[in-house]
Amino acid sequence: MKKILIIFALVGVTTFISCEKIIDTTWVYYDETWCFDKWGNSNVPENEKKKNIKAYLESKGIKVLKVQITDNRAEYEVLCEACNCIDGYKIQCKIKESDLDKALNENFYQ
Repeated sequence: MKKILIIFALVGVTTFISCEKIIDTTWVYYDETWCFDKWGNSNVPENEKKKNIKAYLESKGIKVLKVQITDNRAEYEVLCEACNCIDGYKIQCKIKESDLDKALNENFYQ
């Protein structure tokens, strides 16, 4: 009987520890510019850029779970090189759904 109780206790503890809190999330997108982005220059290594994006959004109260950057330059026939023109890279951020309005206020879109 004692062994059965110990087994149930271990199973219960293991189940409790392995449970993750489920968070409703959504993806938002931003078309990167040559030099007009609020988190700084786009001419930095990708890992640094991702850290800068995450830090900026979290400073605005937006919980960022993942950042991806994709190269979409092939979709454009011509890209202007003015500071506020898009450079062909798309930033994708997975955020808490409850932070969507804040992200939209930072010029992200769905």
